[in-house]
Amino acid sequence: DVAVFQQMLIFTLLVMAGLYARHKRLVTDESQAQISGIVVRIAYPAIILSGAITDEPHVTGTELLFTFGVTLALLIFLLAGAWILPRILLRYEKKYYTVVNLMTMFSSIGFMGVPMIDALYGKGALIYITVFLIPFNLLFYSYAMTAIKGGAGSGFRLRDVLNEGMLACFLAVPLYLANVQVPYALQATLHMLGAMTAPLAMLLMGALLADMDWRGMFSDVRIWAFSLVKMIILPAAVVLALGRFVDSPVLLGVCMAAIATPVGNGLALLAAMYNKEAYPVSMKGITLTTLVAPITMPIAYWLAGLA
Repeated sequence: DVAVFQQMLIFTLLVMAGLYARHKRLVTDESQAQISGIVVRIAYPAIILSGAITDEPHVTGTELLFTFGVTLALLIFLLAGAWILPRILLRYEKKYYTVVNLMTMFSSIGFMGVPMIDALYGKGALIYITVFLIPFNLLFYSYAMTAIKGGAGSGFRLRDVLNEGMLACFLAVPLYLANVQVPYALQATLHMLGAMTAPLAMLLMGALLADMDWRGMFSDVRIWAFSLVKMIILPAAVVLALGRFVDSPVLLGVCMAAIATPVGNGLALLAAMYNKEAYPVSMKGITLTTLVAPITMPIAYWLAGLA
């Protein structure tokens, strides 16, 4: 699909700008953390809320409830694929089961999926991804954090879930259903803040890639196989299966954008803190899936019949 390819090309150029910024030390380890905070705590919530107060035609509450059901089905498919991939298809050592499982499930929805949906389908489609993000984030802060720690203790903390992004998701749904009209100044402010999400997120990805062991990654056959399954085969298969029950091409496109994006870089942060043995694998997965995304995403869209 030309539109998908063009959007991924834009993202790739932004990532290259991030590589350059890191090389010139315009972005440092300290500033990476600060920029990440701006994206996660300001820009990302703003783009979610701007989708809820859009002037575009609204979907009904019944349609949103149906979207939630599609989201649950999507997560079940992902859980099944994430369990099979490291154990049966790729035959990773047992110590890597968890990190490959999480890399399969948790894509870069906030950093790449949300701005991509905004660019491809408009602000009216953001409500779909908002419904998806609520159970996704709950799973990340419970299942993912517990799993990466090896199941020791409780990985779930309420204060982790009650972050700005999650609060924006919970607030966006009633605002959208009530069709709340907000002053133009507030609407424009949210739109401008939300517009920062894609550029800053891609700059961060580029800066992250600059620290990668490229030779080790390119020679790892299993991470190439993982990227093929995670970025093309699994998304296309899941969306084709959902297409038997979902008529809306926009909803299916949103599902595709949510699961065919690269591995989320939050997993590398978790691995660095709680499972250093898994950290190199997580970095390889994030880096390679980010590099191949401009090619794999249009292919996945085409295979699923969305092109």
